[in-house]
Amino acid sequence: MRVGIIGAGLIGNKRADAILKSSKDKITAVFDIDKKKSQRLGRRIGCKIAASYQELIDDRNIDITIIAVPTSALLKICKEAIRAKKNILCEKPLGRNYKEAELLFDLAKKEKVILKVGFNHRFHPAIKKAHELVNKGIIGKLMYIRAVYGHGGRKGYDTEWRMQKISGGGQLLDQGIHIIDLARWFLGEFKEGVAINENLFWRKSNLEDNSFCILRTNDRKLLYFQVSTTQWKNKFLFEIFGEKGYIIVDGLGGSYGKEMLIIGLRRKLGKRPDEKIFEFEKDTSLKEEWKEFISAIKEKREPSGNSYDGMMANKIIDVLYKSSKNKKIINL
Repeated sequence: MRVGIIGAGLIGNKRADAILKSSKDKITAVFDIDKKKSQRLGRRIGCKIAASYQELIDDRNIDITIIAVPTSALLKICKEAIRAKKNILCEKPLGRNYKEAELLFDLAKKEKVILKVGFNHRFHPAIKKAHELVNKGIIGKLMYIRAVYGHGGRKGYDTEWRMQKISGGGQLLDQGIHIIDLARWFLGEFKEGVAINENLFWRKSNLEDNSFCILRTNDRKLLYFQVSTTQWKNKFLFEIFGEKGYIIVDGLGGSYGKEMLIIGLRRKLGKRPDEKIFEFEKDTSLKEEWKEFISAIKEKREPSGNSYDGMMANKIIDVLYKSSKNKKIINL
């Protein structure tokens, strides 16, 4: 596959590295509105540096477009790429809100292209293993998931695009969308939700720096999670509880700490569960996500973390924003 990358920032570079290290696919062109970023990535790869994103999209020699741009620019670029019949890997979220995500979902179906959302957390080794174990019934019928995802912030974080209105949302949309996508993957569709979004520390921003949420499915499975920019130390914790035990994913590698999978199987009530701990040295999520995307294209099927998943995650987030604003439980 011949690949073009729009957006040569941190994520665009990570996507490029995953392709270069793990596949036979070729990056043929890059573009970023910041010319220096375009030049750095283009020269490092040894590929064409496009003068505009339109030039890259119109290039008939490109099969796949990776879109790794700020959320405010995503809708316009993604629409043009779909109409140009490109298969697309679009970084999360799929637009600033449900309306934008639904438009892109419908357009991709109409043009018969594969639109995948960058939900790489599904492909972290511990999370992938947890999903396999849940499907095998290791911990029995699921009851609830509890999760925490947050980072320590950095100087000037509240002045970056992620904390401005143009992004579509604050921490709930930025990191919360990963928790919501994973929870849908494990628990199924949600029926109702409630949220409290607060601006507790980053006063220059009018968006939430903390979000506290509860969601419930039709069959009464629950998700409770907090996402935060005031964690002070990067943290990821995803705990799945079933009638026979629990599975915990702690850490994502790098600054989030070593990625671990903890399996606890319930003994007699009141007895400490038997636990097994597995550690994963490398974050292979981007590499594995790319393999899944390419396989889906070749097999002409929907990938894991597809445009429907992206649309539904945005729908849930819209509901949670509405819940926080109106101070009540909202039905999906």
